[in-house]
Amino acid sequence: MNLLLLDSSELTADNRTTLSDRRAQHICQVLQAKTGTILNAGVLNGERGSAEVIHINSARTAVHLKFLPNLNNDTSLTPKPLQITVVMALPRPKVAKRLIAVCAECGIKELHFINSFRVEKSFWQSPLLSPHNIHQQLLLGLEQSKDTQLPTVSLHSRFKPFVEDRLNDIRKNKRCLLAHPYNADITLNERMHRGLTTDQTGHVIVIGPEGGFIPYEVELLRHNGCQSLAIGVRIYRVETVLPMLLALLSND
Repeated sequence: MNLLLLDSSELTADNRTTLSDRRAQHICQVLQAKTGTILNAGVLNGERGSAEVIHINSARTAVHLKFLPNLNNDTSLTPKPLQITVVMALPRPKVAKRLIAVCAECGIKELHFINSFRVEKSFWQSPLLSPHNIHQQLLLGLEQSKDTQLPTVSLHSRFKPFVEDRLNDIRKNKRCLLAHPYNADITLNERMHRGLTTDQTGHVIVIGPEGGFIPYEVELLRHNGCQSLAIGVRIYRVETVLPMLLALLSND
């Protein structure tokens, strides 16, 4: 935990709070904090600053803190978000759980899980995709990267309505790239030379399920503004493709 994230609802009028959850455990056991220790801190969807440890109970299970706002209003403290929206066929729930945290850590602010022919129906009923569990994974990613701005995660259990009715609004003036190794519209080298046109302000990347999108799905995505992109002859897992694409596209 590189940044202690506090919810505004946890703070009193004088910016004090008492923690007794996993954050308190981390402060006491991992950071070995004492009274007077100053921690990197931030308010969720708010400003960065620091937090002073006022008191730790004798059992070291509860920590009383005072949040100290950044009086200099130094916006450089908060990392900039990536101008990339991620659309991903829902993977196995345990994989999805990890990737939610990865997206938050990397600066993705909009993540959409969609259905596909090769997505198991049971995945959508997993408790790992409950709002609470998604929120917790987002917090872990933000804490790691010292970010305070919470991403949004949306679940779309019907493929065709999403592509035909939602994708265009999500895409707006971003370039939409479909990670697809077969008969791709463009290759990695071509993309590196072309870059963005003057009226584009980022990317939407679409990643398929294990086994890939079926031909019907690929054509529907292409028909609705996606260019298929091949990043090499190897076939990668979803958890490998995502960070690769974020690294390649974040410099555009």
